[in-house]
Amino acid sequence: MTRGFWLLAALACSSPAPTNSEAGTDAGLRIPELGPVPALPTFADDPITPAKMQLGNDLFFDARLSGSGHTSCNACHIPLTSFQDNLPLSTPDRSYPSDSPTLTRSTLSFLNIVYAPIFRWEGSFTDLVQVMAFPFAEPNMNVAELAPSDPSTDIPTAQQALYTKLTTELTGYRAVYQAAFGEDIMTLAPADVWTLTGRALRVFATQAISRDAPFDRWNAGDDTALNASALRGLALFQGAGRCIGCHSGPFFTDFGFHNLSTSPPGPDGTRADEGHYDVTGLQADRGTFLTPTLRQAYDTSPYFHDGSAAGLASVLQHLSSPAVTVDPNHDPLFDTPLALSDDDMTDLISFIQSLRGQPLAPINPPTTFP
Repeated sequence: MTRGFWLLAALACSSPAPTNSEAGTDAGLRIPELGPVPALPTFADDPITPAKMQLGNDLFFDARLSGSGHTSCNACHIPLTSFQDNLPLSTPDRSYPSDSPTLTRSTLSFLNIVYAPIFRWEGSFTDLVQVMAFPFAEPNMNVAELAPSDPSTDIPTAQQALYTKLTTELTGYRAVYQAAFGEDIMTLAPADVWTLTGRALRVFATQAISRDAPFDRWNAGDDTALNASALRGLALFQGAGRCIGCHSGPFFTDFGFHNLSTSPPGPDGTRADEGHYDVTGLQADRGTFLTPTLRQAYDTSPYFHDGSAAGLASVLQHLSSPAVTVDPNHDPLFDTPLALSDDDMTDLISFIQSLRGQPLAPINPPTTFP
């Protein structure tokens, strides 16, 4: 696996890092550094059980847990569309529908999120449990019922609001949490119930795994798995397309942060979205965003942090134009834009299409909720 992945995986976080339930092997692969998705991770503090999965499913689909009572995690991370919404910008939950607000970023798919060492476009989390619960504190779920013009997040207030919903308004959840974790949530602090909620949603996310793509079969020796266009695209991916510089390893991402001039500075030197800089405060991180995985990327349009590229062709056109160098802090990899022909772009897209995994088992909303 790539240097970037393992360095980031070593970051300290408040819950134990996942370990693979079985050792994978790269023996016999044509391109070992682009190996298959490893075995499903296990968590030393949190074995997967049917009761936790049931609770995770309930929490994921239950609109009653939102501020308005009309949205759920499923509103943005839709299983049928690769656990994202295909919208340029996400629509938050507000109790004021006439305002029709949107968020400032596009929804990232959380396919394979259980393997990731860092999360969100700006990289503000390294703890999967906490990032799974965090949308309840955001406009996404708006459990604290923020005003339409208020973009802030208040985790303690959201923790208390979620706790009240689960213990006072939707009392059936007490038994489901008890079955999953052996804890009576009435006796716990709101912050502890928040963490149990994130743990249950982490278990839910273990269903969202994209693996066994045509490329994986070709990589293991099946000459029939890729067509001629995809093979040409693979050669470009490793060579003139410079893709492997960022999209490396089994997940086709270095889990790093790069500036592709998607949020260039205005006349005053500030950017509409400063990306990873908001986390680190380092000048080198201004306008940088997380490298998304290319597994299943064929199906997760639009692209870039703000959804400004409608399709993969738009992404490649951006990288092949002077627009990629507009930001003075752009990634040095693109000091010279790509020189891709239309045929090159078609072949690269064919290769990315070959990274579509096997269809997932259906994940349906519960017919009843606690």
